[in-house]
Amino acid sequence: MRLRFSWDADAADLMYLAKDTGKVSGVSAPHYLDHAPYKTVVGTDGAIARTPCKTKGGNYFTLTLQLPQAKPGDDSHRKDIETFIRAYFPATVKTLNCA
Repeated sequence: MRLRFSWDADAADLMYLAKDTGKVSGVSAPHYLDHAPYKTVVGTDGAIARTPCKTKGGNYFTLTLQLPQAKPGDDSHRKDIETFIRAYFPATVKTLNCA
């Protein structure tokens, strides 16, 4: 499991990041989560979530989760990835003291 934390001045387009072919943010078969408190995409091998978070690092906080051991076409982990990101992301944001 890989986690990447980033702060940016502007709100990144999560679907653009997910479809990127690079190693930093690519997620296979991404779909936006319905009824999520934060902008979130979940794929078969990872997820990306973003929220406004004004800190010294920037105005938006983005978390990328990647599971390099998951096969890109294997949909069997998607629900577990969704469950994890729904719990982990809000808990992480809570620790950041966003303004």
